[in-house]
Amino acid sequence: MKANRLSMLQRYLRRSNRGLTALTGLTLAGIGLTIARGLITDNWWFFIMLTWNLFLAWFPLGVVLVLRDLRAAAAERPLFGSTEVLLAGLTVWLAFLPNAPYIITDLFHIQHVPMPLLWFDTMTIFLFAMTGLLCGLYSVLLVHRLLRPLLGTTQTWIVTLSCQFLSGFGIYLGRFGRWNSWNVLSSPVDLLQAIVHAYRDHLSIKLTLAYGFVLVVLYVAFWWHNEQDEPVLIR
Repeated sequence: MKANRLSMLQRYLRRSNRGLTALTGLTLAGIGLTIARGLITDNWWFFIMLTWNLFLAWFPLGVVLVLRDLRAAAAERPLFGSTEVLLAGLTVWLAFLPNAPYIITDLFHIQHVPMPLLWFDTMTIFLFAMTGLLCGLYSVLLVHRLLRPLLGTTQTWIVTLSCQFLSGFGIYLGRFGRWNSWNVLSSPVDLLQAIVHAYRDHLSIKLTLAYGFVLVVLYVAFWWHNEQDEPVLIR
């Protein structure tokens, strides 16, 4: 039985490594396109903007990967797998999670792109947006698997799907309120006021519901495709 569980975990880790390798490949491809654009046009604005946004999209995934490893090592070092550490890590994850799908809104910049570069920039931004979105979906899947043994199936689904609507609201705060994830620390009072008064802007409700709905649908499809990759060991 133990050998079988070990074999399942090894298969899971191989699949996980393939997923990270694929995301790394997409990231390098996107950076390559922005570098080419910078060399051709001598304008590095796209490179700076998209690369920074993609870094922020990777950040929540990195946080969850660390949490996953800490939980896996909890048997030997219980402190690192404690509930307090998990909650702190998930708080940081949730604060940065909207950065993953946020890159989709960078497509707004297409309207300012001159015609000779329109096709190139559309393809480049789409690649970055897809990579960021996949980073976010993968991180949510890992959080789903971390929380299910603690909360149960139904409560875990409620939490993970609610996070998609919170991401939609976070996209509104970032794109139209021009707030950033680090404002949680740098300007917590001002950010809280902006959140409390967001209901006055009907766009906040529309955008939260629209983006939240799409992110929920995408996550359910992503989860459905990947549910068989989870080993019994971490259920």
